[in-house]
Amino acid sequence: MQTFSAITFLKNKEIDKVRWDDCINKSTSNLIYGRSFYLDCMANEWDALTGPDYQWVLPLTNRKKYGISYLYQSSFTQQLGVFSKLGVEVPYKAIFTYLQQHYSFCETNWNFSTLPTIASLPLQVTKGNNFILELSGGYKSICSNYRHNLHRNLKKSNKLNLFYRETGDFEKCVQLYKQHYGARMPHVNENDYINFSKLCSYASQNNMIVCREVVAENEIILSTILLLFDGRRLYNLMPTTTEAGRKIYAQHFLLDALIKEFSGKEIILDFEGSDVPGIKSFYENFGAANEPYFKVKYNCLPWPLKLLKQ
Repeated sequence: MQTFSAITFLKNKEIDKVRWDDCINKSTSNLIYGRSFYLDCMANEWDALTGPDYQWVLPLTNRKKYGISYLYQSSFTQQLGVFSKLGVEVPYKAIFTYLQQHYSFCETNWNFSTLPTIASLPLQVTKGNNFILELSGGYKSICSNYRHNLHRNLKKSNKLNLFYRETGDFEKCVQLYKQHYGARMPHVNENDYINFSKLCSYASQNNMIVCREVVAENEIILSTILLLFDGRRLYNLMPTTTEAGRKIYAQHFLLDALIKEFSGKEIILDFEGSDVPGIKSFYENFGAANEPYFKVKYNCLPWPLKLLKQ
Protein backbone atom coordinates (compact mmCIF):
# COMPACT_ATOMS: atom_id res chain seq x y z
CA MET A 1 0.00 0.00 0.00
CA GLN A 2 1.22 3.49 -0.89
CA THR A 3 -0.49 6.71 0.19
CA PHE A 4 -0.12 10.01 -1.66
CA SER A 5 -1.97 12.82 0.08
CA ALA A 6 -5.66 11.77 -0.14
CA ILE A 7 -4.92 9.00 -2.66
CA THR A 8 -4.00 5.42 -1.76
CA PHE A 9 -2.56 2.92 -4.25
CA LEU A 10 -3.44 -0.71 -3.54
CA LYS A 11 -2.11 -3.84 -5.16
CA ASN A 12 -4.84 -6.34 -5.92
CA LYS A 13 -4.14 -8.52 -2.89
CA GLU A 14 -4.43 -5.46 -0.60
CA ILE A 15 -7.92 -4.46 -1.75
CA ASP A 16 -10.74 -4.99 0.73
CA LYS A 17 -13.31 -6.37 -1.72
CA VAL A 18 -16.22 -5.96 0.73
CA ARG A 19 -15.55 -2.26 1.24
CA TRP A 20 -14.85 -1.91 -2.47
CA ASP A 21 -18.23 -3.34 -3.47
CA ASP A 22 -19.95 -1.23 -0.82
CA CYS A 23 -18.55 1.87 -2.51
CA ILE A 24 -19.66 0.67 -5.95
CA ASN A 25 -23.17 -0.09 -4.68
CA LYS A 26 -23.47 3.35 -3.07
CA SER A 27 -21.90 5.25 -5.96
CA THR A 28 -23.77 7.63 -8.23
CA SER A 29 -23.03 5.45 -11.28
CA ASN A 30 -23.30 2.01 -9.63
CA LEU A 31 -22.44 -0.18 -12.61
CA ILE A 32 -21.77 -3.90 -12.56
CA TYR A 33 -18.44 -3.46 -14.38
CA GLY A 34 -16.91 -1.94 -11.25
CA ARG A 35 -17.88 -4.81 -8.94
CA SER A 36 -14.93 -6.84 -7.69
CA PHE A 37 -16.21 -10.16 -9.11
CA TYR A 38 -16.51 -8.60 -12.58
CA LEU A 39 -13.00 -7.17 -12.47
CA ASP A 40 -11.58 -10.39 -11.02
CA CYS A 41 -12.94 -12.30 -14.00
CA MET A 42 -12.25 -9.87 -16.82
CA ALA A 43 -9.12 -7.98 -15.73
CA ASN A 44 -7.26 -10.59 -13.67
CA GLU A 45 -4.66 -8.81 -11.47
CA TRP A 46 -6.17 -5.33 -11.46
CA ASP A 47 -4.96 -2.78 -8.92
CA ALA A 48 -6.65 0.32 -7.51
CA LEU A 49 -6.57 3.88 -6.30
CA THR A 50 -8.89 4.73 -3.42
CA GLY A 51 -9.84 7.70 -1.31
CA PRO A 52 -10.06 7.70 2.49
CA ASP A 53 -12.19 4.84 3.83
CA TYR A 54 -13.13 3.74 0.27
CA GLN A 55 -15.24 6.86 -0.26
CA TRP A 56 -14.21 6.70 -3.91
CA VAL A 57 -12.43 3.97 -5.88
CA LEU A 58 -10.72 3.68 -9.24
CA PRO A 59 -9.91 0.24 -10.71
CA LEU A 60 -6.59 0.17 -12.55
CA THR A 61 -6.72 -2.38 -15.36
CA ASN A 62 -3.05 -2.37 -16.22
CA ARG A 63 -0.47 -4.30 -18.17
CA LYS A 64 3.23 -4.03 -18.94
CA LYS A 65 4.86 -4.31 -22.37
CA TYR A 66 8.54 -3.80 -23.14
CA GLY A 67 8.92 -2.72 -19.52
CA ILE A 68 6.34 0.06 -19.91
CA SER A 69 3.18 0.08 -17.74
CA TYR A 70 -0.08 1.19 -19.35
CA LEU A 71 -3.82 1.26 -18.67
CA TYR A 72 -6.26 -0.55 -20.94
CA GLN A 73 -9.98 -1.30 -21.13
CA SER A 74 -10.68 -4.96 -20.43
CA SER A 75 -12.97 -6.78 -22.89
CA PHE A 76 -16.74 -6.86 -22.32
CA THR A 77 -16.31 -4.01 -19.81
CA GLN A 78 -17.94 -0.90 -21.18
CA GLN A 79 -17.38 1.63 -18.39
CA LEU A 80 -15.00 1.97 -15.46
CA GLY A 81 -13.30 5.12 -14.12
CA VAL A 82 -13.94 6.58 -10.66
CA PHE A 83 -16.92 5.39 -8.61
CA SER A 84 -17.72 7.63 -5.65
CA LYS A 85 -20.29 7.77 -2.90
CA LEU A 86 -22.86 10.56 -3.00
CA GLY A 87 -21.48 13.96 -2.00
CA VAL A 88 -17.82 12.87 -2.01
CA GLU A 89 -15.35 15.26 -3.64
CA VAL A 90 -13.03 13.33 -5.93
CA PRO A 91 -9.52 14.77 -6.55
CA TYR A 92 -9.51 14.14 -10.30
CA LYS A 93 -6.56 16.42 -11.03
CA ALA A 94 -4.39 14.64 -8.44
CA ILE A 95 -5.57 11.25 -9.74
CA PHE A 96 -4.47 11.98 -13.30
CA THR A 97 -1.20 13.47 -12.10
CA TYR A 98 -0.57 10.15 -10.35
CA LEU A 99 -1.66 8.08 -13.35
CA GLN A 100 0.54 9.94 -15.81
CA GLN A 101 3.52 9.53 -13.48
CA HIS A 102 3.05 5.76 -13.18
CA TYR A 103 1.40 4.67 -16.45
CA SER A 104 2.86 5.97 -19.69
CA PHE A 105 -0.24 5.36 -21.78
CA CYS A 106 -3.95 5.25 -21.04
CA GLU A 107 -6.91 4.32 -23.26
CA THR A 108 -9.87 3.58 -21.01
CA ASN A 109 -13.60 4.22 -20.72
CA TRP A 110 -14.92 6.22 -17.77
CA ASN A 111 -18.48 5.99 -16.56
CA PHE A 112 -21.31 8.35 -17.39
CA SER A 113 -21.08 10.45 -14.20
CA THR A 114 -17.54 11.83 -14.61
CA LEU A 115 -17.47 14.27 -17.55
CA PRO A 116 -17.87 17.71 -15.88
CA THR A 117 -14.57 17.40 -14.05
CA ILE A 118 -12.32 15.40 -16.37
CA ALA A 119 -13.30 17.50 -19.42
CA SER A 120 -11.27 20.39 -18.01
CA LEU A 121 -8.07 18.33 -17.67
CA PRO A 122 -5.31 17.97 -20.33
CA LEU A 123 -6.71 14.72 -21.72
CA GLN A 124 -8.27 13.43 -24.91
CA VAL A 125 -11.91 12.89 -23.91
CA THR A 126 -14.57 11.76 -26.38
CA LYS A 127 -18.13 10.61 -25.82
CA GLY A 128 -19.29 7.06 -26.41
CA ASN A 129 -22.97 6.31 -26.97
CA ASN A 130 -24.85 4.09 -24.55
CA PHE A 131 -28.60 3.67 -24.83
CA ILE A 132 -30.85 2.83 -21.89
CA LEU A 133 -34.57 2.18 -21.55
CA GLU A 134 -36.59 2.55 -18.36
CA LEU A 135 -38.91 -0.45 -18.03
CA SER A 136 -40.96 0.73 -15.04
CA GLY A 137 -43.64 2.42 -17.13
CA GLY A 138 -45.21 -0.81 -18.39
CA TYR A 139 -45.17 -2.41 -21.82
CA LYS A 140 -48.04 -0.44 -23.37
CA SER A 141 -46.39 2.85 -22.48
CA ILE A 142 -42.96 1.72 -23.66
CA CYS A 143 -44.06 0.36 -27.03
CA SER A 144 -46.03 3.55 -27.72
CA ASN A 145 -42.61 5.20 -28.08
CA TYR A 146 -41.32 2.67 -30.60
CA ARG A 147 -40.48 4.22 -33.94
CA HIS A 148 -42.64 3.52 -36.96
CA ASN A 149 -40.19 1.22 -38.73
CA LEU A 150 -39.83 -0.92 -35.60
CA HIS A 151 -43.61 -1.37 -35.42
CA ARG A 152 -43.57 -2.29 -39.11
CA ASN A 153 -40.82 -4.89 -38.67
CA LEU A 154 -42.50 -6.37 -35.58
CA LYS A 155 -45.71 -6.84 -37.55
CA LYS A 156 -43.75 -8.88 -40.08
CA SER A 157 -41.95 -11.02 -37.49
CA ASN A 158 -45.14 -11.56 -35.46
CA LYS A 159 -46.80 -13.18 -38.48
CA LEU A 160 -44.19 -15.92 -38.43
CA ASN A 161 -44.11 -18.87 -36.07
CA LEU A 162 -41.29 -17.59 -33.90
CA PHE A 163 -40.84 -18.62 -30.29
CA TYR A 164 -39.21 -16.57 -27.54
CA ARG A 165 -38.00 -18.62 -24.61
CA GLU A 166 -35.60 -18.85 -21.71
CA THR A 167 -32.39 -20.84 -22.00
CA GLY A 168 -29.98 -21.70 -19.22
CA ASP A 169 -27.15 -22.51 -21.62
CA PHE A 170 -25.02 -19.38 -21.50
CA GLU A 171 -22.15 -21.20 -23.23
CA LYS A 172 -24.37 -21.63 -26.28
CA CYS A 173 -24.94 -17.86 -26.34
CA VAL A 174 -21.21 -17.17 -26.02
CA GLN A 175 -20.25 -19.60 -28.77
CA LEU A 176 -22.91 -18.28 -31.15
CA TYR A 177 -21.71 -14.72 -30.52
CA LYS A 178 -18.11 -15.72 -31.11
CA GLN A 179 -19.04 -17.61 -34.28
CA HIS A 180 -20.94 -14.71 -35.86
CA TYR A 181 -19.07 -11.65 -34.58
CA GLY A 182 -15.65 -12.85 -33.42
CA ALA A 183 -13.91 -11.96 -36.68
CA ARG A 184 -15.14 -8.36 -36.38
CA MET A 185 -13.43 -7.93 -33.01
CA PRO A 186 -9.76 -8.91 -33.37
CA HIS A 187 -8.98 -7.16 -30.06
CA VAL A 188 -11.01 -9.84 -28.23
CA ASN A 189 -8.85 -12.94 -27.87
CA GLU A 190 -9.56 -16.51 -26.81
CA ASN A 191 -8.58 -15.79 -23.22
CA ASP A 192 -11.16 -12.99 -23.10
CA TYR A 193 -13.90 -15.45 -24.02
CA ILE A 194 -12.65 -17.90 -21.40
CA ASN A 195 -12.73 -15.12 -18.79
CA PHE A 196 -16.21 -14.10 -19.91
CA SER A 197 -17.45 -17.65 -19.49
CA LYS A 198 -16.04 -17.62 -15.95
CA LEU A 199 -17.93 -14.39 -15.34
CA CYS A 200 -21.14 -15.99 -16.64
CA SER A 201 -20.59 -19.04 -14.44
CA TYR A 202 -20.31 -16.81 -11.37
CA ALA A 203 -23.37 -14.83 -12.45
CA SER A 204 -25.36 -18.03 -13.04
CA GLN A 205 -24.54 -19.31 -9.56
CA ASN A 206 -25.71 -16.01 -8.10
CA ASN A 207 -28.91 -15.56 -10.17
CA MET A 208 -27.43 -12.64 -12.09
CA ILE A 209 -27.70 -13.90 -15.66
CA VAL A 210 -30.56 -13.77 -18.17
CA CYS A 211 -30.34 -15.76 -21.42
CA ARG A 212 -33.13 -15.77 -23.99
CA GLU A 213 -33.46 -17.08 -27.53
CA VAL A 214 -35.78 -16.93 -30.51
CA VAL A 215 -36.25 -20.12 -32.50
CA ALA A 216 -38.25 -21.15 -35.54
CA GLU A 217 -40.71 -24.05 -35.62
CA ASN A 218 -37.93 -26.42 -36.61
CA GLU A 219 -35.94 -25.45 -33.47
CA ILE A 220 -33.35 -23.55 -35.51
CA ILE A 221 -31.91 -20.73 -33.40
CA LEU A 222 -32.41 -17.34 -35.02
CA SER A 223 -31.35 -14.95 -32.27
CA THR A 224 -29.98 -15.07 -28.73
CA ILE A 225 -29.24 -12.56 -26.01
CA LEU A 226 -27.09 -12.84 -22.89
CA LEU A 227 -27.58 -10.20 -20.21
CA LEU A 228 -26.23 -9.76 -16.71
CA PHE A 229 -28.58 -8.44 -14.03
CA ASP A 230 -27.54 -6.61 -10.86
CA GLY A 231 -31.04 -5.97 -9.53
CA ARG A 232 -31.20 -2.54 -11.17
CA ARG A 233 -29.94 -2.96 -14.73
CA LEU A 234 -30.09 -5.60 -17.41
CA TYR A 235 -26.80 -5.35 -19.31
CA ASN A 236 -27.05 -6.41 -22.94
CA LEU A 237 -23.59 -7.98 -23.19
CA MET A 238 -23.99 -10.51 -26.00
CA PRO A 239 -26.81 -10.13 -28.54
CA THR A 240 -26.49 -12.41 -31.58
CA THR A 241 -28.59 -12.83 -34.68
CA THR A 242 -27.94 -15.35 -37.44
CA GLU A 243 -28.17 -14.44 -41.11
CA ALA A 244 -31.53 -16.22 -41.33
CA GLY A 245 -32.75 -14.38 -38.23
CA ARG A 246 -31.68 -11.02 -39.61
CA LYS A 247 -33.85 -11.48 -42.67
CA ILE A 248 -37.00 -11.91 -40.55
CA TYR A 249 -36.19 -9.33 -37.83
CA ALA A 250 -35.62 -11.94 -35.12
CA GLN A 251 -33.61 -9.52 -32.95
CA HIS A 252 -36.45 -7.00 -33.08
CA PHE A 253 -38.82 -9.77 -32.03
CA LEU A 254 -36.50 -10.90 -29.21
CA LEU A 255 -35.93 -7.45 -27.70
CA ASP A 256 -39.62 -6.62 -27.85
CA ALA A 257 -40.43 -9.87 -26.04
CA LEU A 258 -37.70 -9.19 -23.48
CA ILE A 259 -39.11 -5.71 -22.84
CA LYS A 260 -42.57 -7.18 -22.44
CA GLU A 261 -41.26 -9.79 -19.98
CA PHE A 262 -39.52 -7.29 -17.70
CA SER A 263 -41.77 -4.24 -18.16
CA GLY A 264 -43.50 -2.79 -15.13
CA LYS A 265 -40.45 -3.41 -12.93
CA GLU A 266 -37.97 -0.85 -11.58
CA ILE A 267 -35.34 -1.98 -14.05
CA ILE A 268 -33.23 -0.26 -16.70
CA LEU A 269 -32.50 -2.12 -19.90
CA ASP A 270 -28.93 -1.13 -20.79
CA PHE A 271 -28.44 -1.71 -24.50
CA GLU A 272 -24.65 -1.12 -24.20
CA GLY A 273 -24.01 1.18 -27.15
CA SER A 274 -23.31 1.83 -29.86
CA ASP A 275 -21.21 4.33 -31.86
CA VAL A 276 -21.88 2.31 -35.03
CA PRO A 277 -24.62 4.29 -36.87
CA GLY A 278 -26.75 1.26 -37.78
CA ILE A 279 -26.70 -0.21 -34.26
CA LYS A 280 -27.23 3.23 -32.72
CA SER A 281 -30.33 3.72 -34.88
CA PHE A 282 -31.57 0.21 -34.02
CA TYR A 283 -31.56 0.91 -30.27
CA GLU A 284 -33.07 4.36 -30.75
CA ASN A 285 -35.99 2.63 -32.49
CA PHE A 286 -37.04 1.28 -29.07
CA GLY A 287 -37.33 4.79 -27.62
CA ALA A 288 -34.04 4.41 -25.72
CA ALA A 289 -32.29 7.48 -24.31
CA ASN A 290 -28.59 8.15 -24.75
CA GLU A 291 -26.58 8.04 -21.50
CA PRO A 292 -23.05 8.67 -22.85
CA TYR A 293 -19.87 7.48 -21.21
CA PHE A 294 -16.41 8.93 -21.80
CA LYS A 295 -13.36 7.58 -23.58
CA VAL A 296 -10.21 8.90 -21.91
CA LYS A 297 -6.79 8.82 -23.51
CA TYR A 298 -3.37 10.24 -22.82
CA ASN A 299 0.05 9.42 -24.24
CA CYS A 300 3.19 9.98 -22.16
CA LEU A 301 5.27 7.41 -24.01
CA PRO A 302 8.85 8.27 -24.86
CA TRP A 303 9.71 9.14 -28.47
CA PRO A 304 9.56 7.29 -30.87
CA LEU A 305 7.02 4.95 -29.18
CA LYS A 306 4.77 7.97 -28.73
CA LEU A 307 4.33 8.16 -32.51
CA LEU A 308 3.04 4.58 -32.68
CA LYS A 309 0.09 5.28 -30.33
CA GLN A 310 -1.27 8.57 -31.61
